[in-house]
Amino acid sequence: MPKIEKISQKELEKFKNFIDEANTIAISAHINPDGDALGSALGLRKSLELYGKKADVIKISQVDDYLKFLPQIGNYKEPSQKEYDLFIIVDCSEFDRIDKAIEICKRSKKVLVIDHHEGGSIKTDLNIIHSDSPASCELVYEIIKRLNLPIDKEIATLLYAGLVTDTGRFLYSNISELTFYTAADLYKSGADFEMIYKNLYQNKEISKLQFENHILNEVEFEKPYALAGVSQKTCKDFGVQMGDSESVVNMLRDLKGIEVACLVKEYGENEYKVSLRSKDYLDVSEIARNNGGGGHIRAAGFSIKTNSMDKALNIMRKILKEAIND
Repeated sequence: MPKIEKISQKELEKFKNFIDEANTIAISAHINPDGDALGSALGLRKSLELYGKKADVIKISQVDDYLKFLPQIGNYKEPSQKEYDLFIIVDCSEFDRIDKAIEICKRSKKVLVIDHHEGGSIKTDLNIIHSDSPASCELVYEIIKRLNLPIDKEIATLLYAGLVTDTGRFLYSNISELTFYTAADLYKSGADFEMIYKNLYQNKEISKLQFENHILNEVEFEKPYALAGVSQKTCKDFGVQMGDSESVVNMLRDLKGIEVACLVKEYGENEYKVSLRSKDYLDVSEIARNNGGGGHIRAAGFSIKTNSMDKALNIMRKILKEAIND
């Protein structure tokens, strides 16, 4: 296997020193965690525990049902302390995305970030941010591998799950040769890929299919974009979670003639979260950053503050038309 060296030796040595000097460690991923966020946080936590460190993964929001099969999910829980020697942020590089964990982060002695998103402006004691990586789990794997930190079947499974979900099953253009070497090495370390695929892709509730069909019936097609909205009431009517709508934006992107897919989701009062996907027409991360969000060239998101879905959709139409006509 070739050397994986996206992370510099200086960054690795500094990370190792921070770990060795810390008696207590907290790890936080972003709010509404996806597979990569949970995989990298829980996988790193267990590796550090096997290395002899006390580490907590701080729960800042509920886990969507489709991810509750992940090993170690019980360790995504309330913090055991009010401050830590070391606070590690994974899969995001903006303080506001770790929500209520920000207060613990501020009180902790040292802070570091492991992330793969473009445009993060966070300043910490150590930023391991490599936007050419398709998943934070790839970076966590590199850290574990190069520092000879412990890895077992559960850690490998968690990192593999994050790699699979954030690359769209190795579909997206930001994967590299090293992504496949990482997957192969995680497989050799015992990653239960059959269990991952079965739970992620062969376990859909009929109610979720009906929910997806409902949203698809409401889609606005204005080539080259497709736009849809989903309300809290719709989720309640079908007995699903808002996270279950993410599959729809990928379905829309996959249609012939659609270059940009957009899903507007009602979250809190006056808050609408936008998910963007593209093929090769637009850099949707630029659209997201221009509106206070972030992400990747082909997958990004941001929030809209307004008081109705109609207004949120109108704002999104304008943003899309301006981006397409530039």
